[in-house]
Amino acid sequence: SPSLRPSISPSGQRDGETERRSEALNAAIDHLLASPQFGERWARHWMDLMRYADSHGSEGDPDIPFAWRYRDYLIRAFNADVPADQLIREHLAGDLLPPAQVRWNRAENLNESRLGPAHFRLVEHGFQPVDTLDDQVRVIENQVDVLGKAFQGLTLACARCHDHKFDPVSQRDYYALYGVLASSRPAQMTIDAPEWLNKNRAEL
Repeated sequence: SPSLRPSISPSGQRDGETERRSEALNAAIDHLLASPQFGERWARHWMDLMRYADSHGSEGDPDIPFAWRYRDYLIRAFNADVPADQLIREHLAGDLLPPAQVRWNRAENLNESRLGPAHFRLVEHGFQPVDTLDDQVRVIENQVDVLGKAFQGLTLACARCHDHKFDPVSQRDYYALYGVLASSRPAQMTIDAPEWLNKNRAEL
């Protein structure tokens, strides 16, 4: 928490009232930062950036399986004060991180890093699109738009049709990123720790 320096009187003595207020404020800040609600509050803002939803929208509004796991992952990350660079790595490629960079939740036996890319599935998606290529284009456009706005503060979507006029983003850059996302496929992954998965293997 920030340190607040108490004022000093002209005689060189600390102002007792100011010092007491400073200590009380620091204690209040520490209490709020340690509260579980801290992560819940700030995860809400992050989920707005990621366009979090429990369902896909579209004509049938199908549920997104295990969407809540991504929500809870964010709350734990904010409460654990995970560094921004680690959180971004997990969001972009948490399932591909080398073992040294994987973040384990030993209390719940979870691979936290693998939950980061779940935001890529928070998109509009119908039961049975008439034009599957058009549906894929809309999904990936949405993913590119979210990545640009959330992590770069840029609206990359307009580079789909032309080079940016003011930002150094070309149409070639847009389709390079588009190609990366188009070559990926959605999947459900095991996030349990290996020791948890193998706990009863001998008995089985």
